[in-house]
Amino acid sequence: MRPLAWALAAALALTGCSTAHYAVNPELKKVDGRSGYRLQRFVALNPDDSLMLHVSFSGGGLRAATLGLGVLDELRDTRIKWEGVEERLFDQIDIVMGLSGGSMLTAALAMGGEEGLARFEEALLQGSPQSDFVHGLMKPSNLWRLSSRNFGRTDALERFLDDRLFHGATFEDLARSPKKPFAVIYASDMVTGARFEFVQEQFDFLCSDLGGVHLARAVAASSAVPLVLSPVTLWNYSSKAADKGCGEPQLHTAAQLTQRTSRRLVELEAYREHDDSGLRRPFIHLIDGGLADNVGARGPTDYIGQFGGIIHGARFAGYHRVRRVIFIVVNAETSARTPEDASPHVPGPLRTALALADIPINRNSDIALNQMRSMQQAWRDEVREAQARGDAAPFEKDIQFHLIEVSLEAPGDPLLTEKLRSIPTNLALSPEDIALLREHGRRRLRQSPEFAAMVEGLKN
Repeated sequence: MRPLAWALAAALALTGCSTAHYAVNPELKKVDGRSGYRLQRFVALNPDDSLMLHVSFSGGGLRAATLGLGVLDELRDTRIKWEGVEERLFDQIDIVMGLSGGSMLTAALAMGGEEGLARFEEALLQGSPQSDFVHGLMKPSNLWRLSSRNFGRTDALERFLDDRLFHGATFEDLARSPKKPFAVIYASDMVTGARFEFVQEQFDFLCSDLGGVHLARAVAASSAVPLVLSPVTLWNYSSKAADKGCGEPQLHTAAQLTQRTSRRLVELEAYREHDDSGLRRPFIHLIDGGLADNVGARGPTDYIGQFGGIIHGARFAGYHRVRRVIFIVVNAETSARTPEDASPHVPGPLRTALALADIPINRNSDIALNQMRSMQQAWRDEVREAQARGDAAPFEKDIQFHLIEVSLEAPGDPLLTEKLRSIPTNLALSPEDIALLREHGRRRLRQSPEFAAMVEGLKN
């Protein structure tokens, strides 16, 4: 720790000397639903696709990403015959959602499919990424940058991830030639705690063009653990919203058509609020996505809630004749006992401060998963009622919903469960832990009764 302490001391000594600046997100001149990184453009590749598969990867450093990689391994090995076509279930993934450690895997998959996953393995599961990042912080060039008020530790992480894995890739690169899966990387709004998604529909409310944002910046923002890393700053250009500026966000227009208002839309509209002095929030600061939703379970329910129900939500996305909707939640949250619980001593300030983040993350995840489970039946009921009225165009009569969770729990093996949950949340994993997590992800998905029943139903 001594070299790191010297590095931090040197950075403090240089405070105010640097003019380094984080990458500023560009302004959007005009909202255009036909361009940009939008879900509708990806659905339009095959609007009659009757199988919708959504996979979400939780936070938890490389532990989460490696568990998710094991799940993807199993999806690659799972063969289905759906509507007369034999293929891998992996190739049916429509949407991937990730935060923090899971966002690294999400971005790599969206960037290059199986090739992207191979690059992820080479970049972050081999060598010593965490020590490389820490040692890089101590280089004179980074110490100089970190002395600037406009360059933080998360900006340094962005550069590290870009050099190591993403190599300058932007959201414009993903949008230029759309191909499945569509990736949703999200962070948390530091002020409101709301989920902030790196999709153009969200950036419309800032009058900002997501296309000019690097994938590495989205991943870094999603991973910005308070106290350890610094917030990521986005510029809000919606100061002209009162006189239409870049135009009405698509989600706002859709809500007007359906005459629906949701908590999520209220959060988005708040970015355009003005007072007598002008735009209330000209700059948005983002931190770890886990504070908003650490397992990605709230994303689908919030998306559907924006439209007042799953039918309007599916229509807005562009789906036509869906027969199966499958959600796979990869949950790498831990609940291992902490050393403090075995000691009579008063916990220190750092551990106490970290608990302020850990407690709401775990509680919110349980709430989000329970809500998603209960919403499955609500969606079934909504579709049945609409079908009875002859008004369920996006869904076929045999529609089925599935929710499958893959966690670190090993049923019947408490020792393995404790071992898996004791793997730390960081950028360093031993080869043994990598193999253990990856195999566990495969096995837990394969042994899930819900997964087995779903796969059997896809062989028609």
